[in-house]
Amino acid sequence: MASVRPARRILLLFTAVYANGGIQRFNQTFIAAMASLGVQCDVLSMHDTDASIGSRGRGPNLHAIGFSGSRVRFACAAMRAVWSRKYDWVLIGHINLLTLVMAVIATQPLMRARTVLIAHGIEVWYRIPRMRRQALRRVDSILCVSAYTRSRVLDQTPGLPPERLKIFPNALGDTWTQASPSALPRSLPQRYILSVTRLEVGDRYKGIVSVIEALSMTEDASLQYIIVGEGSDRPFLQWVAARFNVGERVHFWSGVTDPELTGLYTRCQAFVLPSGKEGFGIVFLEAMFFGAPVIAAAEKGALDVVRDNETGLLVPFGDCIALKRAVDRICSDDVLRERLRKAGRSTVTGDGAFTFARFVERSAQVLEIARVAAA
Repeated sequence: MASVRPARRILLLFTAVYANGGIQRFNQTFIAAMASLGVQCDVLSMHDTDASIGSRGRGPNLHAIGFSGSRVRFACAAMRAVWSRKYDWVLIGHINLLTLVMAVIATQPLMRARTVLIAHGIEVWYRIPRMRRQALRRVDSILCVSAYTRSRVLDQTPGLPPERLKIFPNALGDTWTQASPSALPRSLPQRYILSVTRLEVGDRYKGIVSVIEALSMTEDASLQYIIVGEGSDRPFLQWVAARFNVGERVHFWSGVTDPELTGLYTRCQAFVLPSGKEGFGIVFLEAMFFGAPVIAAAEKGALDVVRDNETGLLVPFGDCIALKRAVDRICSDDVLRERLRKAGRSTVTGDGAFTFARFVERSAQVLEIARVAAA
């Protein structure tokens, strides 16, 4: 048995929480970790609405407020909260909020709250403006979701003490992983590979075009490809599939629920997302949890999640030939597929590095919440 000595209160400043997306899921997991540790949380979310927050943003130790995208109202509320001096920690969930918060804190020289910034991915990889670099040097701790993100922040911010930057990987929230596979409303191909991603023009780095081209070269001409996601780039991707003569083998699914998604993960031959710009890649953990062997690009944050030939297969970004070989290898080798399934799942279950329990432990260390043995 162990007891927890909680911090008195933490202010969480987020761009969004209660929506789909990697950053939003990270924020949800962090709030759940705070609840597990018994920390009093006040959450200000710029883009959430009262409807999106609903009952999820209310609890004994949680009070969340949404500002429906109003930067002015969010900024005023953040200033009032910081000036109240009632928090032990102020956590800044996105670098876009950093300059505002640190400017407010600079007006309160006697404020005792310590500051933490979450650095996710592409938003801190390139051309951090001078004012933000100055603000970064004043933050007490910077939590980087991957080693690549940490290196990019250090490269751009000379004089920033490296010990302030901690690698703080994401994890699967304990509630989402309780979802059970449901009966799918659409018929499934007998054998298929799977991708789950946004389908916007700006997200072409996810590598869906490369997967379609690799599919057209696979040895098994009956292998199908299911893409779960929505976005304006879908017509272009359908055109690409037709151009490679695999239009009838590529299926676009939207409006998929979490239970339906778990069913897709469970039954697929492999989960394939050879993205070149993943800050971390929470979707890889979701696939691993439900037993899908993973194929990813050997790039950025994916390197922290997928170990080549151990918990998945890594291929060079944009290399369709290597991707085709990886797909053929997994789909034709039952022993390899099962080994990758088991090894991948071990990282998100039990004592695995990406479990919710480990995430809670990391959160307790950051907030210096001491766990002491109970009598």
